[in-house]
Amino acid sequence: MRGRELQVLLFAAAVAGGLHCSGKENANRSRPPPTVTVQRVQRRDVPVEIHAPVDLRPLEQAEVGSKTLGYLDAVFVDRGDSVKKGQLVALVRPSDLPDQLSAARSALAQAQAAVALAIANYERAKQLAPSGVVSQQDLQQTSSALASAEAAEAAAKAQTGALGTRLGEMRIASPLDGVVVQRRLDPGALVGPPGGGTILSIARVDVLRVFVAINERSAVGVTVGKDAHVELDALPGRSFRGRVVRLAPAFDPTTRTLDAEVHLVNDSGLLRPGMYGRGSVVVEVHPQAFVIPGAALQVSAGQKYDYVAKGDKVERRLLEVGVDEGDWVEVTKGLGDGDDLVTAGADGLSDGVVVRVVRDVDPFTGAKLAEDAAGGSKAPASTQD
Repeated sequence: MRGRELQVLLFAAAVAGGLHCSGKENANRSRPPPTVTVQRVQRRDVPVEIHAPVDLRPLEQAEVGSKTLGYLDAVFVDRGDSVKKGQLVALVRPSDLPDQLSAARSALAQAQAAVALAIANYERAKQLAPSGVVSQQDLQQTSSALASAEAAEAAAKAQTGALGTRLGEMRIASPLDGVVVQRRLDPGALVGPPGGGTILSIARVDVLRVFVAINERSAVGVTVGKDAHVELDALPGRSFRGRVVRLAPAFDPTTRTLDAEVHLVNDSGLLRPGMYGRGSVVVEVHPQAFVIPGAALQVSAGQKYDYVAKGDKVERRLLEVGVDEGDWVEVTKGLGDGDDLVTAGADGLSDGVVVRVVRDVDPFTGAKLAEDAAGGSKAPASTQD
């Protein structure tokens, strides 16, 4: 009886085991392959750039003040106003300068009268000298007196002219075309030496300059005329292009960098001095290099690699990279024309794994990528509600 029960139990266990194995095989057969997103490898010119933080500076800037002591009588412009070179921007009321000018003019008149008298005396002595009425010594004295009177007249004229010039400098004019960056003083303030200060700060902003700091290793490739561009925090998504116009003659002894000066044309008026951003100088260009999205690059144990779809399987490729700009990476070795790069879904893959391929889809939004006619690259297709 016990033998009979044992046979029944063994049969039931065998049936249960068979059912379990059958269910596991069915589950394995029903599990779908992993889905990956692929995109055709692209080629484009890759610029090799040097980056550095920069701020915009005016091409020219002048601090406008008064050369003559006086009180600020009027200021005709304010911050943000455009001015032209020679335009009247302020007026200073002189202290005792008009009185000094009147005294100088009186001294000039006296000197001119003295010159006229000295000329008359000299001419008279010169006429009488041949007859012996006037001695040669008297003639020389009248000649010397005439020279002294003429010198005094010249000094009086110079003094009068200098005071007239100083009086004219009470009218403060702009030294350049630009805009008023800062108005520092108001009417009534004492200006001019020794206690006066700057009335206005005027800057030229139709062209702005930036200085890109170049390290020693990269300085050899930077020359005048190299292309450059600037991206600003205040204007995201926009790039402003220029060229290197000059290089500093020596390295900064503290930072060990060389300043490359770049000029940016500001016809639109969007750029303002003091804006902060990042400047880049193009040292060289790698023509038609392979470029992949930065997110598609895999790194493990110091090796850089990615997966390439071959039919319904993937192939692991070791890569050598060049320029790395974060959003995209230049690949110098490991890819070929026509390769379908896995851009999403690479986690957990291994060489030779069977996958389900989804082509030309943005891995972040799921939007279909449209062909960019200009460069042959893929861009998200536009959608309308």
